[in-house]
Amino acid sequence: MANYTVQLTAPDGNYPFNRVRISLTSADHPQQARELTFTPQARTKTHTFAIANGTWDLKVTGAGFAPINEANINVAGNATNAKNLSVIFYSLHSDRNRDGTVDIAIGRQGHRTPENIRFGPNGTGAIIPVNCNQDGGNTGAGYTDNQDNHVNGDNDLDSGIAHLKIIQQSFGPPAIVPPGWALRLRISPAVADEAAANRHFRIFDGIANNSVEVLGPETVATEIPQDIATVGAEQTYGIEAVRFAGQGFESGRAIISLLGIQPEVSGPDIPAYFFIEHVIAARWIANHHQQTVTRIYVEHSNDDDFLQSLAAAAAAENTPYPLTAATPAIAPQTNVPYLNGNAWNNFTAAGKPGLPTAASDQWLRDTMVSGYSSWPGNGGGIERQDVFMKAHRWHHLQNWVYQTLLNHDIGVFYPAVGTADAINDGNSGGNISVTPPVRKSHLIGTTDYRFGRIYYGHHRESTLDNSSRQFLAAQNMQAPIVLNVDWLRVGHVDEMMTFVKANNPGNPYKRWKLLVASPATAYQIMRDNQVAHGNATLLARPPHSPGNATANFAGLPAPGTADASATITDFLGNGVVPMYWGIPVMEANAYSYQQLRTWNIDGVEKVITDNVDKMKSAFDLSNADIIKVPVIFIPETRIDGAFGLTDKISIWTSADGGFNIYPGRNSGFRCSALTGDMPNLFSGNDHLFIPKPFGPWVVDNTVANNGYDLFERDLEQKIVAIGNGLACDFIDDWDYYHAHHGEIHCGTNETRAPFNGQVAFGNARFNNWWTALDG
Repeated sequence: MANYTVQLTAPDGNYPFNRVRISLTSADHPQQARELTFTPQARTKTHTFAIANGTWDLKVTGAGFAPINEANINVAGNATNAKNLSVIFYSLHSDRNRDGTVDIAIGRQGHRTPENIRFGPNGTGAIIPVNCNQDGGNTGAGYTDNQDNHVNGDNDLDSGIAHLKIIQQSFGPPAIVPPGWALRLRISPAVADEAAANRHFRIFDGIANNSVEVLGPETVATEIPQDIATVGAEQTYGIEAVRFAGQGFESGRAIISLLGIQPEVSGPDIPAYFFIEHVIAARWIANHHQQTVTRIYVEHSNDDDFLQSLAAAAAAENTPYPLTAATPAIAPQTNVPYLNGNAWNNFTAAGKPGLPTAASDQWLRDTMVSGYSSWPGNGGGIERQDVFMKAHRWHHLQNWVYQTLLNHDIGVFYPAVGTADAINDGNSGGNISVTPPVRKSHLIGTTDYRFGRIYYGHHRESTLDNSSRQFLAAQNMQAPIVLNVDWLRVGHVDEMMTFVKANNPGNPYKRWKLLVASPATAYQIMRDNQVAHGNATLLARPPHSPGNATANFAGLPAPGTADASATITDFLGNGVVPMYWGIPVMEANAYSYQQLRTWNIDGVEKVITDNVDKMKSAFDLSNADIIKVPVIFIPETRIDGAFGLTDKISIWTSADGGFNIYPGRNSGFRCSALTGDMPNLFSGNDHLFIPKPFGPWVVDNTVANNGYDLFERDLEQKIVAIGNGLACDFIDDWDYYHAHHGEIHCGTNETRAPFNGQVAFGNARFNNWWTALDG
């Protein structure tokens, strides 16, 4: 017998492997084996085998170690065989610290790097851009860059693609990678019950233009081999997110794994080691009214007076901005792609026969929601992309969105595409709004919403589609507030409230006022002016005013009448209202001004107040923060179903044909604004573009325009009292917008510059969402 000592020295260095297996085999004797474990303090290890003299083969193997195969060793007495080991393996890397450069530090072998995605100044985990604009000429009409399997041009690879790297790591004496070694790249969900991760992220074989997908939506497999010779010393891959977090992808995260195959260690199929990069898709953030407008959109309609008024108002802003006219009437039908299995198909919404046709469609706001996405740029700096959330609305403007609006500068993301979610009015962008930065105080501490909070209507009659709701919630940025807009015929939150800027240097969470529609305010103004101005006319263009060249009042149309004009005395009296509401045939639909008045003051005002109370429970909102805006509503349709006692405005009287039922309840009405709905305004940089209310017009030849509107004057005085320098531009939108159940806000949309969190909150960390968030 001989004492045969094997002495192994592992190289110095920071690498995640420390164990090898020594094997001595002979044709004539039993196999001898031993495992050795190295430590930084003990790089040299020995083991002495008691073996018979003869011919032996020595093998040394271990994950991450180059194997040693020494055959036909003649053992004839005690001997020592000293070997210097070589470490060679492949590691995976991403921009974990978000500085724009792929981190070359080796991650923890066998663990996620980082274990948890974190935010704040020291946050970790690569942020992957959702590449939903259209940079290159190699995408089809209607397709965003992340809806094909190529890198789309130089702009795309510079800004829309993040980087991954596989790097060959070696320590100790130079070694040749054995021919049997292999690498495999895998993408997996970070959360077990989410959909396959290759539906959410795409990895390209490089970062040059036209680099192709190796893992992603059009790749059936979620794991593929990577040629070691091609990888070489290092290989850079491009990666993009195909979608934002949302339905089936609530976490927005994935894990990307590099599997190292060493057959001598664990066989030809089982990885000897693996490295995992934990990544997250960039967030989508909805814009709020404290952000500077950079462009306004409106349909190119036949209403030239409105367009000219709007363009003039935009040009008069402090920091003016251009107006872009949307052209749905001439936009060609454009398919909307969605991922069906592993292929992109053309989407048709549930219940729709095909694509919308080319036709006029003035509702820019209802078609999409203004927002943006941002992420750490390659090489440093911040990348930012204007991104409109496409609302689940199937109408003519959709063709223009995908044919023209989608471009290098503008991205589009459609949460409900490919789903069976139903189309309804509540899905529209006018039903999705955002507060400015707000704070919620608790008994102990506060919760700060530095990017504001989304609010939308969702109840029984008016609902927001499930996909959009899950998308908004999954961004985990602007925690949604859910309101009840069942009482509104169109069912949009912008019909009852909006936010305007206000000076408040001492509190960045209160630099706003909430404008709320208030029938009670409208009627109070009329009561206050009944004696002096009882003959002041509502719902009419004054003499010699834009749209009326005559010397008389020109009455405006409303449901059921070509002339809805009436005086303060009429509105405070008990005559018959000339309007009607849509009801079953043979049922009386006439009603009096007294019914209208009581229903507005006691019914509509109450349901609006209920929504304001929900806002008060969601963030710090007091009555001092609220501006009541005079608006009168009218019933439009009635909701079927039996009412309960609590549905009645007054429990002591009858249902009064629906006028003693709270709007939005069974047997009650869904309603629309009768006077111009002033809260449904466009909030510019230092101007408010407000729909003319056509409230009571007081003739007064001593002032400009030979008179004034009491409702306009009331709101303007309240805006002036804020002391924020906002100018009120009252614009006539009656014919093309109001008469079709919308206003200026409904008919416009915009892009806005990033919110300057550093200035607002006094710290540079609040400039970017990933450093602004806590934890």
